[in-house]
Amino acid sequence: MNRGYILAVDAGTSSLKSVLFDENFIAVTQDRVEYNYEADGLSVQIHPDLVWQAFLKVTRNLEEKGYARKVELVVPCVFSPALIAMDAEGTPLFPAIIHWDRRSIKQARKAVRVIGKERFLQVAGNIPYPGGISLTSMLWLKEERPEVFARAAVLGHLNTFLLKKLVNRWIIDPTNASVTGLYNTVAASDWSKDLARDLGIPLDKLPPVVPSFEVAGRITEEASRVTGLPSGVPVLVGSNDTSAAALGAGLFEHGQVLNISGSSEILVICLDHPLPDERYYLRTHPFPGRWLMYDIVIGGFALEWFRSQFCRELPPDTFYHAYLAGVLGGKKRGKVRCVPYLTGDRTSLIQKKASFSGLTLDTTREECLRALVEGIVGRMRRTLDMVSERLTLRPTMVVTGGAGSALLEYKRRVFQDFKIELRENCSILGCLEIARRFLHQGR
Repeated sequence: MNRGYILAVDAGTSSLKSVLFDENFIAVTQDRVEYNYEADGLSVQIHPDLVWQAFLKVTRNLEEKGYARKVELVVPCVFSPALIAMDAEGTPLFPAIIHWDRRSIKQARKAVRVIGKERFLQVAGNIPYPGGISLTSMLWLKEERPEVFARAAVLGHLNTFLLKKLVNRWIIDPTNASVTGLYNTVAASDWSKDLARDLGIPLDKLPPVVPSFEVAGRITEEASRVTGLPSGVPVLVGSNDTSAAALGAGLFEHGQVLNISGSSEILVICLDHPLPDERYYLRTHPFPGRWLMYDIVIGGFALEWFRSQFCRELPPDTFYHAYLAGVLGGKKRGKVRCVPYLTGDRTSLIQKKASFSGLTLDTTREECLRALVEGIVGRMRRTLDMVSERLTLRPTMVVTGGAGSALLEYKRRVFQDFKIELRENCSILGCLEIARRFLHQGR
């Protein structure tokens, strides 16, 4: 296949980013469109059409710049899980239930009773944690919104929705399928008929699993009309954004480490064989014969919560740079402690909450902020220590995302046994790597 302009798209939790690369893999132009999710108690969701409208805005901007008709390949990555129940035409029947959602705690516990933790780990590689594994959201829809579940032709993730819009095919890739709780992640094969049967999820409601490097289809005439992209342009299946970031960070070898620093802090470790454990998540790597283990704790959203509640007089730029640097500058650990589960714990069947302890009348907001950061980064430190008992970790940790200099310097002290390497836009670079491999195979 001839090399042309490549559109890499990263649909994240709160924004859609895109970068257009030319035939020499050099970035020509980039864009970002923000959108909002809805949070109400334990429910966290987003309407898929907001993501689609963000994609349309990106392509229309390309059209205005004269680039849209030059696109010859599209590669997406998406945040996940984001369970979307769709009718036969691909129209969402309910908002996407996303990874922070905890409304399905009852269904998660029931699934564990039916299947058992060991069987889940042996097959799916994951415990069905509410929201974080989309099976629990499927079961919630089945019990709490039976009319939606019955009408749904397909229960897919965000990439299923977007690919249906673009190429009119039902698809999910292995990296997304591996966090449904119904995919045979350990064997990296296909949907588990046994798990689906025992949990009452019809297999015909699950989209076909297609590898990330394959062509999902080509831009349809209708999609061309609304996006401005040429009809017939191939769209690759792509992957989950965490998996794409692992590709972009160069995680191909056993024991390599990545820290994605954003609204959440995500610690990712590459594996050459599956190591399922209820203390973390396991998903397939976009490359065959590789897996990714990852642990998640709240990150940037916790800092923004603290700023908006306790430091309102500080502009964001001042708070995240000079103020945070001053708070984290001291090497001695403070007396205040924080359990940072402001959005719960993604690896727990119990709805955990955040708390501060060790407070006195002399406690300052600076001490509380430091305790919050210590709690977040300390969780990652403990995970690394736990994993290092099972495998040898490589000495370099790649950090990507929105980590500012103050937080990055603090991490250098906490992770002093690693060489910290900063790399930007790893998810987009992962999409580009998928494109490179596809184009290389096509020659």
